[in-house]
Amino acid sequence: MKAMNLTSKQSAVFDYIKGYIERNNISPFIREIQAECSMASYKATVDKLLVLEKKGFIKRELNKHRGIKVNNV
Repeated sequence: MKAMNLTSKQSAVFDYIKGYIERNNISPFIREIQAECSMASYKATVDKLLVLEKKGFIKRELNKHRGIKVNNV
């Protein structure tokens, strides 16, 4: 199962993104993810998103403020 490949922080970020999209039909801003998941910095949040994308959990559209899509995992 792919979800077992995630750390607890990665899992928290992924769950937040998935829930946010389900509730609002749009993805959250990176700053919203940072605040909700108690990330230390913007870069730390971006790094988590890059790992989630590399592992196939999300797809990011560059240069879009709300450009995060959840893949079927």
